[in-house]
Amino acid sequence: MTRDASEIYDDLKALANELEDLAATGRITMSTDSWNKDYPETKQAVAQALAALLVAINATCWMETLPAAEATATKLGQRG
Repeated sequence: MTRDASEIYDDLKALANELEDLAATGRITMSTDSWNKDYPETKQAVAQALAALLVAINATCWMETLPAAEATATKLGQRG
């Protein structure tokens, strides 16, 4: 399934909104095991994730999807 860049842009915006909603309702918590050394604080982790999504949103808002190319070459051994 190939999607247009505008659909991906819309999905990124929706993901950012969902993440904000989860954070606002206190439904995000960070793992407290020894593996999570980078993001122990929920508020900072959410801010970092939202900032990354914002970068992607800002970049994809300028993208356009070209139409699929039509095959013009013939198969090997065939004459067009």
